Amino acid sequence: MNDPQLDLRQDKSYRRGLVLGLTMAEVMILLLFVLLMALAAALQNRDDRIRVLDGGGASRMVEELQRAYPQAKSSDDYFKELTRAIEARRQVEEAGAKDGTKNLLADAEVGRQVREAAASSGVKDPEKFVKEVVAASTKGRKGQWPPFFSLSEAGGYFFDSGKATLRPEFERSLRSEVIPMLAKSVADYDVDVIEVIGHTDEVPMSGISNLDAALIQASVGRVPIGALRSNDNAGLAMARAVAVVQQLRADPRLRGAVILPLSGAQMIVPVDGVANGSARGSDQRRRRIEIRLRKSTQQASPVVRR
Repeated sequence: MNDPQLDLRQDKSYRRGLVLGLTMAEVMILLLFVLLMALAAALQNRDDRIRVLDGGGASRMVEELQRAYPQAKSSDDYFKELTRAIEARRQVEEAGAKDGTKNLLADAEVGRQVREAAASSGVKDPEKFVKEVVAASTKGRKGQWPPFFSLSEAGGYFFDSGKATLRPEFERSLRSEVIPMLAKSVADYDVDVIEVIGHTDEVPMSGISNLDAALIQASVGRVPIGALRSNDNAGLAMARAVAVVQQLRADPRLRGAVILPLSGAQMIVPVDGVANGSARGSDQRRRRIEIRLRKSTQQASPVVRR
């Protein structure tokens, strides 16, 4: 097993930095601009503002710009950097001044550490290296289709026969293996919906079902999963999905995700095949839970034609 590595691209502060893209020098310009705006607000008339600038205010601003951006070669360069500082200040105001300033300082410190680490590793152009890392992280997995997880009896994920009760080893696997992988995939692929789909084989069932009365209650913990009874494969698959959903919803590592139970009944053969009704025997591969990840659905309004 590989030792865990710290990936700065997954660091919360660094991800904020990707949005604002500020270095320590840019924070200096931001703070300078905030001070200048405060001074401008205090000087209500045009004559006072002109006197301040003539009295050295303009030259002091230029000196600060030169100190913060020694690599700038022209007035256009300084103007561009000041424009970036103005935009950054606007974003801080929208986010809230107190939290925004704290975040900017944290982002700048992370950015400085990344650049220093790149330089100490022998990277010739640390700035270029950091930009490439940022580009790779933003292109990375976000926007790609996330993987799905299949938990079949053939793979060791068992339910009690004909019931929705999770075996103890199934529960342990969910906590120690499945949920960590789900949490990582939710973050990596920027998704917020987890679909838990129950599937069965085609062996017919009989008996009396109480799912209409008890299924929703069981999903929120008011009825024990072991009390659920179904008389068909569609109901059994749904009840088993609810049993898994109950475990996922209770785990803080998946807090914030919408977790939905669904039933595929005996209709879908792994993987993504349609059953033809010819199978009659027991099939552990088909008795499974599939977990799929996606973004929240944006409902489309139907087009009315006249």
